[in-house]
Amino acid sequence: MVEALLRALSIQTVALSLAVVAVRAMQALVVRRFGAGAGYLCWLLVPVAMLAVALPHAAADTMVVHVDVAAIAPTWLNASAPVSPGSTGVVAAALGAVWAAGAALLALVLARRQSRFDALIARPDASSPRLPAGAGPAVLGVLRPCIALPQDFDTAFDADERRLMLLHEGVHLRRRDNLWNLLASALLVVHWFNPIAWWAARRMRADQEMSCDAAVLRREPSDALAAYAGALLRVQGVALAPPLATTWQSIHPLVERVRMLQVHRISSGRHRNGRRLAALLVALGAIGGYAVRSNAGAPAMDAVSIMTELELRSVDADGHKTTAIAARLLSRDGQKVRVRFDAHGAGSGLPEPVEIGLTTTRLDARQLQMDVTLLRGEPLVELSSPRVITIDGTPARVEVKGKEGVYTLTLVPKVVDGDPAMPPAAALPAVPTTKALPPVPAAPPVPAAPAQAMPPPLPAVPPAPQRAL
Repeated sequence: MVEALLRALSIQTVALSLAVVAVRAMQALVVRRFGAGAGYLCWLLVPVAMLAVALPHAAADTMVVHVDVAAIAPTWLNASAPVSPGSTGVVAAALGAVWAAGAALLALVLARRQSRFDALIARPDASSPRLPAGAGPAVLGVLRPCIALPQDFDTAFDADERRLMLLHEGVHLRRRDNLWNLLASALLVVHWFNPIAWWAARRMRADQEMSCDAAVLRREPSDALAAYAGALLRVQGVALAPPLATTWQSIHPLVERVRMLQVHRISSGRHRNGRRLAALLVALGAIGGYAVRSNAGAPAMDAVSIMTELELRSVDADGHKTTAIAARLLSRDGQKVRVRFDAHGAGSGLPEPVEIGLTTTRLDARQLQMDVTLLRGEPLVELSSPRVITIDGTPARVEVKGKEGVYTLTLVPKVVDGDPAMPPAAALPAVPTTKALPPVPAAPPVPAAPAQAMPPPLPAVPPAPQRAL
């Protein structure tokens, strides 16, 4: 279970990172022409893309090969070196523990920051919470958000500044931005190890504030820019940055935020077109992510082929009766194949059918991972589903104990050259034998050739005389 969690986490990490890169590319296209509102909407691609890659995808078809064990006997497998399937489990458990500890620590830090912010709020009554003097207004709460004003709000700002600040916070309130902040904080807790997630969380909050600036100034006359910039300058430097609140003071650099005030003055038509374009780009990004994930989950036709020789030995509970069956499986890298040994025919030795499911994945140039499922009975009942990692061409052995006895499965995977003309999977029964073959006599030694006398050395040739020029 831990390995499956880590695998899902790695896929989500790649999806988040690529989505953030795509968001920045989309914002470069839409912000300057269509405004900050369209740029903020582009951040919707991150959760949508992560959801798209998490959706179930069509699994690759598996091939079931039925083998009559009446004519099968092991002839090719002589020695097996057991490979412990638990070594990778220890590493996975350690990585899972580190991830869980980091996520818990970050969640504790964010909760502590939020509690410190809540401690600064004065509540003379439930409907009018008050922030410390010198701060700006903020939207508090997630389920029932409300606007909190600083204690000196009426005296520190003039009428135009108060009106613009309330309009700004009203945009946060209507858009339920604290819910998006909660989602961003949750993703940051899960992906605390990813520096791209930290950068994205900070940038998203900055774009959130600039989109509210744009929503307010788009409907205001040009002389409102001075009052708006003055309100920004007056509350900068107040350290209030809770994870679940939208405050007037922004973590965005003040110079860039003030510079963007001129860009926000766009027509309503361009604003609507920008939001439509951003929504279209988000939808296309999600569809592309789903398609890429689907293609990644399906086995490629030009992938390498893997020949796996397997031997299954069963010993009954008394330790007397032994049955051995063998087969060869040819499959693609990452493709699941199943081989079924039917319990019929004379001399089969199996009291009931046995089925083995196998998915062999190439990890690198040498290592191969085999996900095995062993089932038996009618109907089939799963006995075990181990995972083993071995070297190309090196035997791996798995033992499964049950009430009826012990099953020993030996697997020898070998990477072969890919051939598109070959079928995707096949099972080849081994040649039956009824008695041991006699040893092959050793060939007689070849007599050594008689030594020959070395010929006498040739006389040295005198050098040719040279003439002076």
